[in-house]
Amino acid sequence: MIASDVGEQATEFAQRIETLLQQVLGEAKDGYVAEPTDKRLRGGRTGYRITQHESRGIMLRSGGEVVASLSFGFVCSCKTNGGWLQVDKSVIMISAEPERVPLFHYDFNRVTTSEIPGAHINIFGSNDAATRIMLACGLGKRGKSRRKEYVDKGAFPTFSTLHFPVGGDRFRPGIEDVLQMVIYEFHVDAEPDWEEQLESSRAEYRTRQLEALVREFPDVAYKALAEDGFVDGLNVPERKERSDTKSRLIKY
Repeated sequence: MIASDVGEQATEFAQRIETLLQQVLGEAKDGYVAEPTDKRLRGGRTGYRITQHESRGIMLRSGGEVVASLSFGFVCSCKTNGGWLQVDKSVIMISAEPERVPLFHYDFNRVTTSEIPGAHINIFGSNDAATRIMLACGLGKRGKSRRKEYVDKGAFPTFSTLHFPVGGDRFRPGIEDVLQMVIYEFHVDAEPDWEEQLESSRAEYRTRQLEALVREFPDVAYKALAEDGFVDGLNVPERKERSDTKSRLIKY
């Protein structure tokens, strides 16, 4: 099966997000942008940027009053011609309104350094104990390079600069999880059947991640099926070795 053009897949992905927002929050149509990025991605690939139409974000209401906003951005591409769309970078952020003060954001970067997890969350807040530890440990070999960056920029390491890992490439939270969190925790207004719609979208997202994992680790999937008697266990498929990146099983 050959995948459709990268632009078509990016548009379909953007429409999927828009449909989810309509079903959960009741947002109006034409609320997204899907367009080629100015910069070429690694390997010369064409990337597509997907984000909400309003730069300020999508307003989240509680009891009809605006309390927060949701903003998101995805950069997607196809690794090969005729390949399936993959997310290269993403950010999902919740901000307090009307001040537009960031509360937290989930980030993902497929290409990253060893020090920063590819999928992580930054939480904006004050934590004096964490800052004290960051400063005290900054003289160590591993911490020195990171802390030097702050000094060079004239900045002060704060709690919001900590990167909390959230599962790597395949196990990272989706926009569905962020939406459900703000509905539960901030009592954001939602459509009557919002939970059913979120669960359906989450199942689709996780199914795609699972399919990708099975393709990458067919031996693991085959072994599990053999243990439960679904296959004979005699012809275990070989796992393809990858030289372009670390295995998803060990990648930070």
